[in-house]
Amino acid sequence: MSRNVGWVLVGCASLAAFGVASALAAAAVASDATASPDTGSLEEIVVTATKRPERVREISGSVSAFDQSALETLGAESFSDYLTRTPGVVFNASVPGNSPAIIRGVATTTSIAQAQGTTGYFIDDVPMTDPFYSAGIPDIDTFDVNNVTVLRGPQGTLFGSSSMGGAVNYEAARPDLTRLDAHVRGNWDRNGHDEDGYGAHGMLNVPIIDDVLAIRGVYGRRQVAGFVDNIGTGQKGSNQTTIQGGRVLVTFAPAAGTRLNYLFLDQTESTADAGSTQTASGLFAKNTLIPEPFRYRTGLHNLRLDQELGFATLTATATHHEKVFSSQQDYSGLVPDLAPIAFLEPGTSRGETFEVRLASAPGRRFDYLIGAFYDSTSEHISDMLDAPAAASLFGTSRILEAPVAVHGRESALFGEGTWHFNDQLKATFGGRWFHTKLDTVTTQEGPFAGPTTSTAGGSRESGFSPKASITWQPGRDTLIYALASRGFRFGGPNIARDPAFAIPSQFNSDSLWNYELGTRITALNSRLLLDGTLYWIDWSNIQVTQTSPSHFIYTANAGRARNRGVEASATYRVLTALSLQGAVTYLDGVLRRDFDSGAGLIAAGSQLPGASKWQISDSIVYAPVGAQLAPTITLSHRYISSAPGELLLTPQKQGNYNLFNFRAGVTVQHYGVSLYVDNLGNRRGVSQASTGVLGPVEFLVAPRTFGITLDYKL
Repeated sequence: MSRNVGWVLVGCASLAAFGVASALAAAAVASDATASPDTGSLEEIVVTATKRPERVREISGSVSAFDQSALETLGAESFSDYLTRTPGVVFNASVPGNSPAIIRGVATTTSIAQAQGTTGYFIDDVPMTDPFYSAGIPDIDTFDVNNVTVLRGPQGTLFGSSSMGGAVNYEAARPDLTRLDAHVRGNWDRNGHDEDGYGAHGMLNVPIIDDVLAIRGVYGRRQVAGFVDNIGTGQKGSNQTTIQGGRVLVTFAPAAGTRLNYLFLDQTESTADAGSTQTASGLFAKNTLIPEPFRYRTGLHNLRLDQELGFATLTATATHHEKVFSSQQDYSGLVPDLAPIAFLEPGTSRGETFEVRLASAPGRRFDYLIGAFYDSTSEHISDMLDAPAAASLFGTSRILEAPVAVHGRESALFGEGTWHFNDQLKATFGGRWFHTKLDTVTTQEGPFAGPTTSTAGGSRESGFSPKASITWQPGRDTLIYALASRGFRFGGPNIARDPAFAIPSQFNSDSLWNYELGTRITALNSRLLLDGTLYWIDWSNIQVTQTSPSHFIYTANAGRARNRGVEASATYRVLTALSLQGAVTYLDGVLRRDFDSGAGLIAAGSQLPGASKWQISDSIVYAPVGAQLAPTITLSHRYISSAPGELLLTPQKQGNYNLFNFRAGVTVQHYGVSLYVDNLGNRRGVSQASTGVLGPVEFLVAPRTFGITLDYKL
């Protein structure tokens, strides 16, 4: 007990020390506010990530938000540009469209788990996380976004399964009912590998009937330059990625207090050859007999009604969501005599989500939010080994086929209620009663599988996920809260069968409790914002992704884990033209019990994958108000310490690098131009590491990249 008390005191001292240091020379860009050019104060961002409009700094929880202005200042286009700057978040960049984020160290692998993920991803509050195996992570382009909000800590009460570590909610900019608007952007860049990239984006907002009906269309295409050479295929810069797609939004307001919104979204991310480098092949190099292309597509149709009732707001949504993916990997090392061997994995995830909720009008003694939720999602995935040389031996090149059919359903009743004792003290209690159901059918056939087998499996679970907080505001510029919340995710069957190893047929669901103490301080006439959080996470029956001796992936349960940490951030507007921003995270995430992985005993106290002990991000922005050409200069930096990539006896390591970015731009009336340099020091950084079929695999951050961006805004 004394050790825990001592650690808490150290954490509180760290928060205090960081607050003082930030006020003097702050430093990262996970900002909850944008600067007001007229007063020099910092204006708060309003988000709906709590399922009602709320100022970020009034939320009793750990929240970071990026609005369009903050993202443009960073030059951010995807997760890797802004999640890497969010306190407590590690973004494991690998294959675009399927790179997971880890929040507060809640993960057992930095790659994709053969189970439901621990971070929830949402588009306009609609869950895009699959019930079993990830069919893609929707990293939607940030052009013309309203905001992207990151909620740290389990969000099971409002968002349901999967959001154990936290949630990322992407909110698209909605149509303006009153004015014609347009925005066009183009950019070109060249990386240190002498490969070129480009981007072109456009937005058009058109009121059809003033104050009643408007439509907003967005389209973009980006080509991300490759920087990994595949020695085996002879392709230079083989990991080139093309990202294209857009959305159409329609808003109809037929009467006062009534809004009907429709969103259509479609985006595809196609990578010609995964940038998984092999250290034995040299820097920025790999050696496979065949290319390893990946393709992920995300589609969404969402209809939403918001109806003001006076005493409350009724919101009802209906969504059809789908994801389509395909990949090819070189598995020639399994049977060299039959090389080349391709592991093919095409799949789909399609389903419908419905939600209805009622949120009370603000400003009353008792606030409430109640709702009902239902999601039904079907996944169809095929795992295949294809070896052309095997056709003469077996009469077919498909030496193994394992199609998997998955149907997951989740239904829930949820709610939160807040009682305001007075203007300074309030208490919130909430919970989610849920029922999950997962059914799977796996078939294995082919020469390497033996006789054709078909295995059915599944899981059923009902439970309650509670949340409670108490908030004290001794003054309008200070907020202190204490919070306890629970998160959960699906269990399920293992779909792989290994003749040489006893893979468990089933893995159970896991859950965690999160306890945190946080504060938000606004000072110096709203020119200085300080946030600090101290948290403790108890994680039970954790799901661990494992690999059998024959390289089959499966999931096992591994006892308990404990994550504890400190998150602190500051934004300081030193002068009207000068802003400093900074964040620091300390995390201690370890196993609490020994785990027998099959390959050996992983001892209690082992560091969790992706649980880097230290993260630091900082920036300085110079933007003189009223100056000719409206110049903006931004210098930003981030650091992440080392962490294992997997929960293994001898895991590969990732992290332990610093990156600096620089941007400078000017604006003349409707036109803007910016020059930028990413990875200014040309540092080699490992963003994800794992043990691959052909040996250790590392995904690296892009080398130094120079570029230019041109903008036109109506």
